[in-house]
Amino acid sequence: MRTRFAVIAFVLFACASAIAAEKPAMDIPVYPGGEATMEINLTSEDLLPTIKAMLPMMAGKMADKINFDDLDAALKDVKQVEVLQLDIRKDATDAQIADYYAKNVPAGEWSRVFWQKLPNIGTMAFYVQGGGEKLYGFRVQSAVVDEKPIKRVQILKTDGKIDFVKALQIAMKVFM
Repeated sequence: MRTRFAVIAFVLFACASAIAAEKPAMDIPVYPGGEATMEINLTSEDLLPTIKAMLPMMAGKMADKINFDDLDAALKDVKQVEVLQLDIRKDATDAQIADYYAKNVPAGEWSRVFWQKLPNIGTMAFYVQGGGEKLYGFRVQSAVVDEKPIKRVQILKTDGKIDFVKALQIAMKVFM
């Protein structure tokens, strides 16, 4: 599993860095004491080529079920996708970390549309802005690294509207 993740991360890095000359800087805050373990920063110019390059590495025959034209239609209005993953090794609770990211949503008027806390999944929240023109979300969960408990946080921020109907249709083809 770690090897596959490392290969995917390397290909993602190679594809994105080849066309990342003038990319806007990420503006997701890092929790105090957190260490970034993954960053993805894709603009509209490199989003689809990067996904297309990564599709063959997806598990099983999942990639065969994804039509690139459908994917293009679902993401055609997306301007930027940012993902940041952090490991937090100091004592911090899920609630403290979730509160930090809830208070540090990007500038503007955001509506929280989803929040959930489950023992196996952790705490998740999603916010939208401008009728779905922007999406911001985070997940805080417990993990073990080097035999030590940590908190792992994934934060997602998009700019540009995702066609969620088309995205759900793609997901149904893949997972059904």
